Amino acid sequence: MNIFADTLISETKHDIIPDEYDYFGAFIGEWNFKWHDNIGTKYESINEGKWTFSRILEGRAVQDTFITSKKNPQTNEIEREYGTTIRIYNPGKKNWDVFYGCTGEAIQLVAEKENDQIVLTCVTPIGSLMKWIFFDIEKDTFKWKNSQSTDNGKTWVIKAQVEDAHRVLK
Repeated sequence: MNIFADTLISETKHDIIPDEYDYFGAFIGEWNFKWHDNIGTKYESINEGKWTFSRILEGRAVQDTFITSKKNPQTNEIEREYGTTIRIYNPGKKNWDVFYGCTGEAIQLVAEKENDQIVLTCVTPIGSLMKWIFFDIEKDTFKWKNSQSTDNGKTWVIKAQVEDAHRVLK
């Protein structure tokens, strides 16, 4: 391991995060999934992916890497998409501050628990509302969807979703 990875990655949760707020602890590890993207558009596709979660910053945060592979319809070449999300527990607000970035996109969200779901919300740069929702969370499976609303939350449209996410067992 290198010095940066040694100082970044943590094996345990920090005591600053109460157990009942450790929303993302259940995801620590590697997951394979099907990525259903651009739902309802001419660019709609279903691709394979890998999602890896780790505790970081002495266990005060959780970071992931999100990687999908897809065939470019114009060149027929396989392209990879990479993204990362950093989730930092906010003890004052008792929620999570979330920062996502990939090539050409960076957004900030807030994560809270709603019943058995983890809901991350934000207002997009074009003013629509967005929700990322982790749901049907089990020990070795979960589902995720990206929903957006352009009418202040009256109606929601699913733009992308993770299907068949299953833990890579080692």
